[in-house]
Amino acid sequence: MNSDPGVQTATRRSPLVVILAGIVTSALSLYGVWWLNTNTTDWHIMGWYGDYIIPAGAILVGIAAGSGYGIASYLTGFRIRRGLLGAVIALQLLAYGAAQYLEFRALVRDEPILDERGEAMSFPAYYHHRAITFTWEEHGKRGKPIGLAGYFFLGLGVVGFALGGMLVPAALLKKPYCARCQVYMKSRNLALIPTSVKARRVRKKDVEGAAAYAAENKRARGSAQAVLDRVAAAAAKGDARAIESELAPYPARARRTNWLPARLRLALVHCRDCGSGHLQQAMITGQGRGIRVTFLARNELTPDTTHLLAP
Repeated sequence: MNSDPGVQTATRRSPLVVILAGIVTSALSLYGVWWLNTNTTDWHIMGWYGDYIIPAGAILVGIAAGSGYGIASYLTGFRIRRGLLGAVIALQLLAYGAAQYLEFRALVRDEPILDERGEAMSFPAYYHHRAITFTWEEHGKRGKPIGLAGYFFLGLGVVGFALGGMLVPAALLKKPYCARCQVYMKSRNLALIPTSVKARRVRKKDVEGAAAYAAENKRARGSAQAVLDRVAAAAAKGDARAIESELAPYPARARRTNWLPARLRLALVHCRDCGSGHLQQAMITGQGRGIRVTFLARNELTPDTTHLLAP
């Protein structure tokens, strides 16, 4: 085993591992699609479209294919940047084209596919035939070929596969990263602080009730801000115990608080190696599909403070 830190860092920073991992997951995903196409009748995943326009199946396969890039990036510490995302798209397109060609070669391995004139089809001719004979299937019945418009829907599949492949690595673009240690930073929720009171209906004509409700919400916001101010002061002093004391009444998994219309999440973002970190404030509003997260200010921490707050 090589214990030279310089060698380990160079290996960690190399994009080859990330690219190879993505190529492997792309190959496995496309092989899975091919296997389902040849061994089943109801699992033509690449043919799944939502509302006849959204290439849902291609996007799902693309996500599986591109997952290797994101997983390898996170494990090795090689940071995903825009240049690598461009390479991911190019590799996804190349993988898709290669899979289509290998499928064609498998079909003509025993005997050629003949066109209307009885001549053996080339790969471009075969793909053109696939496009112009593209049909929709409803309730087990195939419709009529849509002609040249088939290129549009095949193109949607290609684009969906390529864009789906970059979703996982693109998600790492916004993930906090320690440039000094070449690793993605960890995040741990420390507290969930109420910034509103429980939602209740107030009649339009109930002026006093509306005013009282607004006053309660204002007090909740003021109380939360006071906690943040004290936490910020403790962070500036490097007093981890004071931070823990201030946040003790606000557990990070408080169900009642989480159901409020507005709540403030305080998270510890830190590097597991060097201890650099900060407290990240985030305002959370709404519930379910209507939930919104807005990142606010952050409080820088010393390594000693981080180590005391980290698990």
